[in-house]
Amino acid sequence: LQSIGGGHRTARWPPPDAMATHKERMLLKSKEEAEKARREKERREFKEAQELEGLKRVFKRLDKNSDGKVDLEDLSAELTYLQFPFSKKEASMILWEVDDDNDNAVDWDEFKTTFYRTRDDKTGCEPRKLFHVIEFLMHDKNHNGVIDVDEVLSILYIRYGKDSVDGKVQEMFKDDDDKNVHFTKFMEVQRLSAKEAMRRTPSIVPSVRGLSYSRDPSKVLDI
Repeated sequence: LQSIGGGHRTARWPPPDAMATHKERMLLKSKEEAEKARREKERREFKEAQELEGLKRVFKRLDKNSDGKVDLEDLSAELTYLQFPFSKKEASMILWEVDDDNDNAVDWDEFKTTFYRTRDDKTGCEPRKLFHVIEFLMHDKNHNGVIDVDEVLSILYIRYGKDSVDGKVQEMFKDDDDKNVHFTKFMEVQRLSAKEAMRRTPSIVPSVRGLSYSRDPSKVLDI
């Protein structure tokens, strides 16, 4: 209480200036959060735009005759260039898994759909054969058929976890001074990492486009 002219009045609490300061802090905090959200959105959109451009670049690379589709001849030519051993039946199966309209080729919509659907898949149920090809080629930006081992690690850490990957990668590269990874070795590391991840966290994974089940996801991932 404050005495004024013999009378009394009750002091306000908190004082008006303190209330104003609190409102200012809240407003400042709101602005900072909005700015943070804006920047995160910009980074996400930029990353998505880069990814889409990479996807378009890979589709163009695979579409050898520029007819807007990736067919058996196109895919076979690329796998041959990547020095990956395959049979005609195996190459046909890679396309068949994602050929939704059964025209024996994969158009841009099917190509894009399978990439995003498999990228976001947490179940292991989506076809992955063509996805692995796309993923490798997206990192092979200079078209020389190899990618850096650090790029491989960044892919696998996200997918299988650091513990499941490190030992297998170190084992494969311990006697190799060349840190460039060819597609065949890329697929082998994928297979071993998936197998190690399954050993650490056993579960039943449905096989792709089939009614049977597999306890080893490396069998699902194999080309």
